[in-house]
Amino acid sequence: MSFLVLFLFFAILWLICKGDSKKRFLAFFAGTLLFPNVCLFIKSPSISPQHIILYTFLFIECFQNRDEFSDGLFNNPLWIPLGLSVGSYICTALFNGGIFSIDMYYGVRDIVDTFGYLIAAYIVGKRSDIHEFAKDIFPFIVVCCLFGIMEGLLNANYPYKIINSAFPSYSGLYDLNTNISLSQNWRIRTCFTTKHPTAFGTFLATMFLFYFPYIKKGTIPHFKILLILGLLGINIILCGSRTALFCTIIGIAAYFADRLSLIIKIITAGLILFSFTTILAVLASNFQSGRGHGSSLDFRYQQLIFSIVTIQNSPVWGNGNKYASHNIFVENEAGAMRAEDSSGQDMGGLESVVFTLLIDRGFVGLFSYYLLLFWIFCLFYSNRNKLSERNDAFIIVIAGTLFLTLSGSIGNSSAFLFMILGLQLGNLDREKELLQVEEDSETEPESPSTDLHQNGQEQVELTTDE
Repeated sequence: MSFLVLFLFFAILWLICKGDSKKRFLAFFAGTLLFPNVCLFIKSPSISPQHIILYTFLFIECFQNRDEFSDGLFNNPLWIPLGLSVGSYICTALFNGGIFSIDMYYGVRDIVDTFGYLIAAYIVGKRSDIHEFAKDIFPFIVVCCLFGIMEGLLNANYPYKIINSAFPSYSGLYDLNTNISLSQNWRIRTCFTTKHPTAFGTFLATMFLFYFPYIKKGTIPHFKILLILGLLGINIILCGSRTALFCTIIGIAAYFADRLSLIIKIITAGLILFSFTTILAVLASNFQSGRGHGSSLDFRYQQLIFSIVTIQNSPVWGNGNKYASHNIFVENEAGAMRAEDSSGQDMGGLESVVFTLLIDRGFVGLFSYYLLLFWIFCLFYSNRNKLSERNDAFIIVIAGTLFLTLSGSIGNSSAFLFMILGLQLGNLDREKELLQVEEDSETEPESPSTDLHQNGQEQVELTTDE
C-alpha cells in the first residue's frame, strides 16, 4: 500500500509539472487534501508532501506563466493587505532575531505556506472558468464524502493510516499502529485524510458554501447540486465539528439575508440573532468545562488572557515567528501538543488564530491578517451585483473568518479556505476585465462603413453617366 501512496504522490507531482493549466490545478487541489501536513519526508526542517506540492506548483507557475505570476503578486487588488502581512513577518523577525536569524527563515516559510495558496489559486482563476472547476472537482468531492461516511459507519479511518504510514516521518496525533478511531461516546468524529476533525470541518464547510449558490445558477444540474450538498452536510455532522456546523449555518443565513429588501434584512437579522441566542445557549451548555465535552467558552477566555500575558513584553511585533509552536506548546502523554501557563495549568491547543497571531506577531500581525480577510470580503461584496452573475463568495469569507477565529487553523486548514477564495478572486478579476473589453469595444468610434463608401462610388458613377 505504501508503494501505491507514493505512486499517487508522484503522479500528482507529474501532473503539476506536465499537465495543462486545468489538470495542474486539480492535482494541486487534490494533493493538498489527500496528503496532510503531518506526514513528512524530513522532520526538521519539516518538509511534507503538502509543502512539496505547493512549492512545485508555485515554481511551475512562476516559470511557465511569468507575466500572470507577476500580476498575481504585484498587480492584484490584495497587494496592500498582503504587503502589510509580509511586512509584519519581516518586522517581527527583525525585532526578535535579526535579518539572518532562524526567525526570519520561519517568517519566509510561513508567508509562502500561508499565502502561497491564495496567490496560486488567484493566478489560475484569472485564466479559467470557475464553473468548469466546480464541475471538474465534483467527482473528487463525492468520493471524499463517501470515504467520510464510511469512516463514520466503520468507526475506523483507513485512508489516514495508509497515507501517513507511507512516509518516513509522522507528527500527527494518532497512533498509526492501532485502529484509528476519533469518535467519542457522545459524538462521532471523522477527519478523512486531514490532521484533525476541525481541519476536515473547514474543508467541508468551505465546499458546502462554494456549491450552495449553484442551486440558483443553473450551470450544474439541480440533482447533482442537491446530491453534493447532501453529502457535504452529512459529513459536516459526522466530523463532529460544532464550529463547522455553526459557520455553515451563518454562511447560509448571510446568503439569504443579502437577497432581501433593507427592511426585511433588518427584521431577518433580528430574528436570526434572536434564534441564535437559543443556539448559543445550547452551545454554551455543551462547551462547559468538563471532560468529554470539548472546549469551553471559559477555556477560550483563559486562552485569551494567557495570550495577552505572553506578549506583554512585545505587544506590537510579538515574540517571534513560530514562537508559540516552538516555545509554548509541549507534547503531552497522549501525543497532543498543549500549552501550559507559568503555573503549569493546561491551556489546551489555543483554539483560535487570534491567540497564535498575538503571541507570534503581536497586534500588528493580528491586524494585518484580519485586514486581508476584510479586504477580500469587501471585494466580493461590492461586486456581487455589478457583473453578469452574482458573486456569492462573500459568504465563504464570513464563515471562514468566523471559523478561524473560533477554532484556529489546525492542520493547515486555512489552505482550503484560501485556495477557494483565491480562485474566486482571480475569476472575479477575469470577468471584470472581459466586461471592460466589451464596454471599450462598444464605445469605440465607428470607422466609415464599407457600404457608405460603395454607395458613394455608385453616386459618382451615376453622375458621370449623366
